[in-house]
Amino acid sequence: MSIQNLTSKYKLSYLLSIFLSYLSLTTCSYAFQLSPAVAALDATGIKSEQIYLLTNSSPKPAAIQFSVTTRQQNTDGSEQRNPAASSFSVHPSQVVIPGGGTQKVKVKWVGGMVNREQAYRFIAKQLPIQLEQKGDISLNIVMTMEGALYVKPANAASALTTPVARSADYTPSAAELAAIEQAANQTSTRPEALVVKQVQVVNTAQGKRLSVTVHNPTHEHIILHQLGLQLSNPVGQSFKLSGQQLGNLLQQNLLGGATRHFILPIPSGFDASKTWQGRLSSQP
Repeated sequence: MSIQNLTSKYKLSYLLSIFLSYLSLTTCSYAFQLSPAVAALDATGIKSEQIYLLTNSSPKPAAIQFSVTTRQQNTDGSEQRNPAASSFSVHPSQVVIPGGGTQKVKVKWVGGMVNREQAYRFIAKQLPIQLEQKGDISLNIVMTMEGALYVKPANAASALTTPVARSADYTPSAAELAAIEQAANQTSTRPEALVVKQVQVVNTAQGKRLSVTVHNPTHEHIILHQLGLQLSNPVGQSFKLSGQQLGNLLQQNLLGGATRHFILPIPSGFDASKTWQGRLSSQP
């Protein structure tokens, strides 16, 4: 076989492996579902544990490992994480879910009292298994599913509530899981409590954009929706931004104590030579 033919063979193998990777990732992305995607636990009482459901919609069994990590936001929205195994009981921690099956996982907070909301990630990671092997091509795909998990100071009402007896085979309904997700993101923090620390024009790969730095000084997270941003400068110019004008600030999660940079389109008539201040407010 000539060098040229050999090179062509490896090129074909490489292209085929890329295609199989895309095909497998596209298929696997819909093969698993983790519910609830967002949950909040009390530090004590009947609400200090949560039952998760992981459904394997694929026809093949999947080996899954469950874990919890801490979660701290960087200014670009990425996260710093560390293992939090000592603060949670996760049962089971590893499991093989048959094709078409659903696994229940109980997560319980055992980290003691907290005086402010703590943010974590609940992670379901598929252990490496070989999906395809054709000749010299070997492809391994590992899927990871993540949920937002918060631990809040114990609710006095929950602490006084008599626990509801549940059978060992209790499984939360779809309606219960949806209610859990909705309640977990309902916090008392409002956009008016946030601090706009800096407004400036920056260069990005897409050209010049407006960078807005926002700090959350409260003790809990907030989902940034139904809000507006007012910009003003000392000479009396102002802009009121909402909807798509808010760029990637809209619908973002800002954790308690975190500071993030958001990128917005530059409003028409914006004078970058001036010093601007910003203020966030609620909108219906």
